[in-house]
Amino acid sequence: MYNGAWKNHKPHGSGYERYEDGSSYFGDFKEGMKDGKGEFRWRDGSVFNGELKNNNLHGHGKYQWSDDRVFEGRFENNKMNGEGTFTWPDGRKYKGAYVDDKKQGYGEYTWADGRTYKGNW
Repeated sequence: MYNGAWKNHKPHGSGYERYEDGSSYFGDFKEGMKDGKGEFRWRDGSVFNGELKNNNLHGHGKYQWSDDRVFEGRFENNKMNGEGTFTWPDGRKYKGAYVDDKKQGYGEYTWADGRTYKGNW
């Protein structure tokens, strides 16, 4: 179900879309695709708030999983790419570079007990 602005019979501008599985999206649309800034909420409680392009997480954003893990940083085609910070509910934290959802390049990892690693991955 879509509620919002239309252009040439396609969602265009600000709108809200709700899916059969209970997930929803509120934000910008361009020629029928999620494009711009928006918030996506999945049925399991996970939430993404940030930039999208051609229906993909793309640009700066914050993704919080239902188990309270959080990544805030750059996305490219639905993957963590570029600089970002990943935190876990138990206190662990990684701040650094990502390529295709994997730590790569320089980063700083801190364990829950305070130990740290600074270097390349």
